[in-house]
This record gives sequence, structure tokens and C-alpha cells, in this order.
Amino acid sequence: MPSLALSVLVALVVSGLQVSAQNCACGYKDSSGHVWREAIVSTFTQSSGALAAVNQDWIVATDFEGQDGTATANIQYVSANVFQYQDALGLKASAYTGGGSVDCAEIFTKRSDILYGSFRMRAQVPSVPGVVFGFFTYISDTQEQDIEFLSSDADYYQRLYYTNQPGLINGDTDPNAAKEVVVPGADFTTFGVHRFDWLPSQTVYSYDGSGVTSQTVITKNVPTTPSEFVLNVWSNGDPQFSRGPPTADSIATVQSVNLYFNSTSVSAASFNSACSAAGNIAPCSV
Repeated sequence: MPSLALSVLVALVVSGLQVSAQNCACGYKDSSGHVWREAIVSTFTQSSGALAAVNQDWIVATDFEGQDGTATANIQYVSANVFQYQDALGLKASAYTGGGSVDCAEIFTKRSDILYGSFRMRAQVPSVPGVVFGFFTYISDTQEQDIEFLSSDADYYQRLYYTNQPGLINGDTDPNAAKEVVVPGADFTTFGVHRFDWLPSQTVYSYDGSGVTSQTVITKNVPTTPSEFVLNVWSNGDPQFSRGPPTADSIATVQSVNLYFNSTSVSAASFNSACSAAGNIAPCSV
């Protein structure tokens, strides 16, 4: 895993200014006052290109996921569907050709030691019906928290799904672990910030864009296990969820992902020692 010294060499954009992460040796203080020890800042609009940012901290999935139940197609993640798109990162589920699988896109962090943090994505959702766009932590099906968008929803541009998995009880939605939220006045097809703060006692989901804000708190099934971070766009044709498969390419556009977090690789003691060696400077505001 990356050392603390490596972690603090990343660049951080704060309030529109480029701040050297060398000045963040005492961590990253979020808008709720929590201080996180480490950061992964992926700016997909950088001059060296979106894929350079992907290659620095992420792995591009290429696995096959066979589907069952009510799904009508399998999922095949392909590297070509993670690409430079409109000066940002494109994640694409390809138009279905009837070949048995939908070509989809997924990236996940090289690190799987993330435990609590504040996670933000600035993105536009796909507008072609028939896909799911996800932004989530994952280590197992019962240690996962998700923001998901369904492009087949009639109001896909302002409806989202927040879930601390498992989101079901006896096959039915668990209203204490899964929240379907409509944000009046929002337009997710324009760039906005989707965020969740993973705390020991709750996950705080929020949106800021289109001149509106929204916040939802889930206290049930909060993950307790170190995890990786994942973004994907996929479809399996399931009429009960993703619907589709898409008849045209369906693309999510991501300008940035900022992850501020603690991990099991950097202890509080080593973090405090590094902060002290840096002169106990103020944490960076994020």
C-alpha cells in the first residue's frame, strides 16, 4: 500500500486553487469538521488527459459477470469503454448488439484499505435509457454503500438511489437501509457534485448542483470493513432494475473524483508524527 509520504504528494484543488498536498501533512478537514489523513484526488480534466489520472490511482475492470434471475444479458467490462470523453472521463455501456453480453465500464481504486471518509464525484449522468451509473465503496455484498442512477427512470435527471447494502429484507426494499430520493429542481445531466460521508455511525449522502442541495442520512448497515472505491456504468437488461440493455451508447461523464479518507495502512500515531514533523500546520480545507 502507498506510504503516508507518497499519499501527501498528490495535488489537491481547494476553492479553485491548486494546493500542493505537501501542505496537507496534517490532513484534510471537510465541511463537517472531520479531519481525514489521506487523499486520492483524480482530476480527469487535467492537461495530461483523463486516462493518466485513471492510471495513477485506479484499475480498469475487464472481468465477465454472468447474470441470472430476471436479467436478459451478461455484463462484460472492457477497457475500451473507459476513455477520454469531452475533456473528461467517459464511462460507457455500449449499445447492445444481441451477443449475450453488454460491454460496460468500471474503474476501482488500487487501494482496498479505505475505512471511513468523505467522497465526492463531479459528473453528468447518462441520458440513454437502460443503464445503471454507480459511485460506491465495496468489499462484499454486505459491506457496500452506493449512489446509483437509473437512466430508464422517467425523471432520471433528478432521481437517485442511496443504499447501505443489503438494501432488502426478505426480497423487499428495506426503507431503513435504502432510500429512493428525488431532488426537485435538480438536473443531473449538468455537472454537479454527488457525495457521501462514511462515518462509523452513519452514511451521509448529498448532492450540490443546479442551484439546489440535498442531504439524506442512513444509519442502518453502515459498513465497518476496509474497502475499495468503484465507479461503473452497466446494464444486464433486468426489467426490475437496470432495464435496457441500451439501444445506443450510454455514457457517464466524470470531471473529478476526490476521496478524503482514513485507512488501515496509516495509523493515527504515524499520521500525528508526520503532522508534528510538518510543524502541526492547519489541515487543508476540502
